[in-house]
Amino acid sequence: MNIKKIACLILAGVMMCSVTACGKKADADVLMREAKTNANAIQNCTAVISSTLQFAANGKQNTFKTGNEIVYWAKPFALKSTQTSLLGGTAGNSVSYTVTDSSGVWFYSSSGGEWQKTSAGNIGTTPLEQVDILRLLDSVSSQKYVRETTLGSQKVHKLEITFQSEVLRSTIENIVTATGMGKGSQTVVQTLLDSSPAVYGYCYIDETTGQIARIELDATEAINKIFQNIDGNGITVNVSKCDITGDIGNIGKAPAVELPPQASAAQTVQAAG
Repeated sequence: MNIKKIACLILAGVMMCSVTACGKKADADVLMREAKTNANAIQNCTAVISSTLQFAANGKQNTFKTGNEIVYWAKPFALKSTQTSLLGGTAGNSVSYTVTDSSGVWFYSSSGGEWQKTSAGNIGTTPLEQVDILRLLDSVSSQKYVRETTLGSQKVHKLEITFQSEVLRSTIENIVTATGMGKGSQTVVQTLLDSSPAVYGYCYIDETTGQIARIELDATEAINKIFQNIDGNGITVNVSKCDITGDIGNIGKAPAVELPPQASAAQTVQAAG
């Protein structure tokens, strides 16, 4: 009888430990630290990022949309970038390449159908420096574990991340420029940044590989609060959408970056400045 009781107690203890383990959340700081390390070790990948800013200033609607699809290779360093934009009603698109040869790293771009070749200098070539969505990590100040979930067919860890206000700089610059709010002031953008509330987003980390799969940020509420705090400028700004989303894929399986023949034959020009 005593043996049975002991066995039952042991079994109950094992079950309790199992329940406790199952209920324990992963450590967000550890996940993020390891994910950054894993990301910087990527040898090749594809990535896409898109941003949308829609706002009305004194009733006038404004829309800014940008997108960038890249193919990245670490060794030898190569990058293909396909950019799209819609700025103030004007649409644009462009393709550029940054590749390495025996004489250095070169940037190739097309203007009016004519390709130009410019020295890229001593640019950083790591994934954290060249993959747009990963560069957002420089503005992350903290992270908190949310839950396990799925992203498409991937099982992922979902983290809530807090961004520094600097992540909003280009957005605020666009609004200030479009509205003429910054005329005669050299400090208006920084003043607005300094008044920013907390900015939150999410980071999704693949459970199997430990790689970052997606980062997303919705700053609509934060931007509205920033511009509601301005008094006496005569301009009313209402933001209906302000978000950034980026995904990384094809890790280790990205297509090769190959210069088109016209780019390969481009003449070298001196970089401006």
